[in-house]
Amino acid sequence: FGNIGPSLYQYGKVRGVTDVTAPTAQGVVEYTWMKIYNGKTFNACSNMPRFGHAKLLDEQQMRHLMSLLLDPKSPVNQ
Repeated sequence: FGNIGPSLYQYGKVRGVTDVTAPTAQGVVEYTWMKIYNGKTFNACSNMPRFGHAKLLDEQQMRHLMSLLLDPKSPVNQ
């Protein structure tokens, strides 16, 4: 499970994401993208790596991570 932050289990489900393309999910999608791209955007003292900013993950890898976290069919949200 890790020890840096909260569990990501049912990340999308807990946030009410049933369709990532729905206008109601836009805020969660944007927040999640920015959090992955640069974890210090919302919390300067965050221990989360700046995956996009530091080029630790490329855009396609970040999109895959977004799908894992937000897609209702993802094992994370079951």
